[in-house]
Amino acid sequence: MSAFKFRLERVLNVRGVMEERAKNEWALQERAAQEEREKLARLKEQEQEIKDFGHAHFDIERRQATYSFLDVLRPRIERQEVRVRQQEELAQKAKEAWLLARQETKKVSTLREKQYAAFVKEQERKEQKVLDDMRSQLKT
Repeated sequence: MSAFKFRLERVLNVRGVMEERAKNEWALQERAAQEEREKLARLKEQEQEIKDFGHAHFDIERRQATYSFLDVLRPRIERQEVRVRQQEELAQKAKEAWLLARQETKKVSTLREKQYAAFVKEQERKEQKVLDDMRSQLKT
């Protein structure tokens, strides 16, 4: 019985490697997006703490200093929000690239499975033919 050989085995292997790389890139971009979201959350938390501090004091000078610091903090928050959006877009693009690579790998993998099933069926047919020939020779 001959062994099954898939003509596109190398293509399947290359696509598998490409899929794995795309998956790793997506994971990397997603991790970076999460870090940017965490930075934004810390900035907003800091903003809320400063607001609470300013509201707790009735001293005009402290409130004035608090509001001045808030004026400096708000642009940082806005820049961080932009970074978060940009990083999330990069993560989304990386995810789409991974899904496309996975789809391409699946196509070749499905083709391999179909060809293997056809190979097995052909081998079974040949084996049955040999058995039938042996049976007919025994009867004569």
